[in-house]
Amino acid sequence: MGVSRLVVMLAAAKELRAGSRRRSSPWRRKAVTSAVAVGLLAGCSAGKGDAGRIASCDAPGVTPESIKVGLIYPDTGGLADAFRPARSAVEARIGLANATGGVNGREIELVAGDDSDTPSVNAGVAKDLVEQKRVFGLVQLSAAVSGSADYLDQAGVPVTGLTAESLWNDHDNMFSFSYVSAKGAAVTTFGRYARAQGGTRAVVLQQEDPGSSTEIADQLIVSLGSQYIETVGRVGFTTGISSATRTADQIIASKADIIVSTVSMDSLAEVLEAVRVRGGKPRVIISPTGYNARLLQEKGAALAGLSIWLNYTPFESRSPAIGQYENAMALYGPGLETPDQEVAVASYISADLFLRGLQAAGPCPTRESFITNLRAVKDYDAGGLVPGTIDLSTNRGSVSTCYAFVRVNANATGFDVMHDGDGSSQWCGTRLQPTGR
Repeated sequence: MGVSRLVVMLAAAKELRAGSRRRSSPWRRKAVTSAVAVGLLAGCSAGKGDAGRIASCDAPGVTPESIKVGLIYPDTGGLADAFRPARSAVEARIGLANATGGVNGREIELVAGDDSDTPSVNAGVAKDLVEQKRVFGLVQLSAAVSGSADYLDQAGVPVTGLTAESLWNDHDNMFSFSYVSAKGAAVTTFGRYARAQGGTRAVVLQQEDPGSSTEIADQLIVSLGSQYIETVGRVGFTTGISSATRTADQIIASKADIIVSTVSMDSLAEVLEAVRVRGGKPRVIISPTGYNARLLQEKGAALAGLSIWLNYTPFESRSPAIGQYENAMALYGPGLETPDQEVAVASYISADLFLRGLQAAGPCPTRESFITNLRAVKDYDAGGLVPGTIDLSTNRGSVSTCYAFVRVNANATGFDVMHDGDGSSQWCGTRLQPTGR
């Protein structure tokens, strides 16, 4: 949700770090023909500029021929394996832009730096990129942005990226397509989805010591309540500590037909298996994580019926936007055999958002015009990769209103894209007043 998927994404990172890989698609084994490439290049969301109108500009990193953009991500450290797809995805999106003439006729030059997912290192890398490498702005794909956020704000440097920390809410120079922290806020979307699947009563499955997941659960409870779905209780469970049988009995005794999970996939699978053994038949199961085919192979039938919300278009939709993304990764994303990963697609969108800012900044971009003009964009959709459209003038620190949902099929062999009543794969709602929780 406003979770930006980074509460979500860091959970996914652990799965990816353990070697989780999504299914192998036939397109990876095929050469991309020139005809496909031509079709791909025609759909870029940051358009080709007119090279004839390029001016000599004096903004940092801007020359008549190019714009230098920095990338900060953890190439070493605890999250390195999980976030390694990030660089390939950014390079793919920039490669696509350059193949269509760049932005306003300028080629994008990428300069990368490794922050080891450490705030102090992040601070040093950001200063080096800004002051020594003279980049125009940054794409930050890290959970250590706290090291450089204040410095970049004071310097007026534009930043796009993944909102792993709440500080993204506090800086007008920082942009994302989804936010991790939106305290007290909720949307009707999740309640709409649960009601459409026939749910009427909900129970929350959370860690024994829930921590930050309490905020997610609170927002979901408010969303369910907006559609007259009562939450009848919260049940704690921690793998290796709690009894799955006892937890299952509590869920069944609550007479809830909706299970809202904020626990790990290991914990959820263990509890769902116990619920079914004990005769429980939940109608709706909702989780922010689990969109990974390797998990289905590992957990099997326990995950059947699980619904996962996404803030990007599902791969199973085979939409033009997903086709464009996959082809861009094949052409320009070096070394990444499995581009259908959450970290990769979110990083690709973050790069696309930076390109949109450059496009909005005009033929002679400045950092100020980037920030001002991108903040005024009201219809950002990453070329169709995100559900609905995003109003960048109001989304900072706000819960997204549109999501896609996928559901594990009855045999737990794959994911089905869930469609709204109008046949759309986009589920949209409205923002609710702050809850005060």
